[in-house]
Amino acid sequence: MNSDKPILKLLDEFLANQDIRENSRKKYRDNLHVFIQWLTVNADVRNPLKSDVIRYKEWLFENGKAPSTVDNYLAPVRQFFKYLAENDIHKNVTIGVKSPKKQDVYSKDYLKPENVNKLLACINKTTDQGLRDFAIVNLMVRTGMRCIEVSRANVSDLNIEEGRWMLKIQGKGRWSKDRVLGVTDKIVCPIAEYIGAHQLQNHSPLFLNHSYVSHNTRITTITISKMVKKYLRHIGIDTVKVTAHSLRHTAAITALKSGADILAVKSMLGHQKVETTMIYQRAIEEERGRDGTAIRLMDGAY
Repeated sequence: MNSDKPILKLLDEFLANQDIRENSRKKYRDNLHVFIQWLTVNADVRNPLKSDVIRYKEWLFENGKAPSTVDNYLAPVRQFFKYLAENDIHKNVTIGVKSPKKQDVYSKDYLKPENVNKLLACINKTTDQGLRDFAIVNLMVRTGMRCIEVSRANVSDLNIEEGRWMLKIQGKGRWSKDRVLGVTDKIVCPIAEYIGAHQLQNHSPLFLNHSYVSHNTRITTITISKMVKKYLRHIGIDTVKVTAHSLRHTAAITALKSGADILAVKSMLGHQKVETTMIYQRAIEEERGRDGTAIRLMDGAY
């Protein structure tokens, strides 16, 4: 390297120059530390080669990492070497290192309508927490909102415009409200009941913590995830493939099966590219293939 600075010092300088959120910076740091530790044992940390990056990628696979996870580990490595090359410290040895081929399907299962009904029915709405939990789960299965989007929501984000309820959403990786969803009474009524029970003001978070330690603070994504898993277990669903994020998949697939076109679902989910939304359409097609829909329909033909 064309620098006497230790590689960890260069890493700190790289991270300081990245215009990203603090949680993304922490993830970059954690993943790069894994790479540097691997380099220290398996290569020359002062003069890494392209072949080292390829071997590191293979090592990640050998240790059971999924293609999407491997890609997440490689992304900050690529950015780090790009930074080093731009500052004439070391050539970019990641050029030409291929990204792992990802499965073109969603990674979590989704809930069938009967299980959605069971999930909502098992929530005790006679308590403050139950009112909140029902409103959140109901919102997520009907809009496909992520945990982070629910956590960021404020009371003032829910408004009536031209006689219709609208909800402003701050998407993942966004710094401000970047999309607006038209929502129905089935979504709004449970939320309004919760807002009324707590007399929440416009500036308040839409959903609050109700624990003793963090009472009346904004609900966190961790709390939402744990809450959803608790209710899933209550109805007998306890698998790593069904999580709070599965409610997003549930909304997408239910919307498509109900007749919504792919562009409408893309807008609902806040995807930038329709190709991302297409994974749900392909999931439905795969399901129909397993069910033998086309084959059974031909049984009466001959």
